Amino acid sequence: MNESVPAENTEALHREVEQLRRAIQTRPVIDLARGALMATFSLSRQDAWDVLVTVSQHSNSKLRQVAEYVLGSINGESLPEPLQQQLAAALVPFRTKPDIPTGTLNAPATAPDTAEAIAE
Repeated sequence: MNESVPAENTEALHREVEQLRRAIQTRPVIDLARGALMATFSLSRQDAWDVLVTVSQHSNSKLRQVAEYVLGSINGESLPEPLQQQLAAALVPFRTKPDIPTGTLNAPATAPDTAEAIAE
């Protein structure tokens, strides 16, 4: 019998556990950002998820990083220009007006100010 198979299985399990630990740590930030997009742009859960994933992929950023920037924008921080562009492009299919966010999420086409909407 090959003794390296159990070692390979053990290593694969360790990698999987580490991935699950990271997912547990990053999931709340991603869920909050998804909720912010849902509230700001009247998106469904799936549409908000798709927007985050699209921005992440097209900006070559980790999903967690995109989510952190989205949440920061709620607190008045500017989104980096590349993320602004990617977010605007990802939101095009969901917009009723051609407005483009200008650094924060508080300029939606059809929703109230993000900070006010979330504070209510």
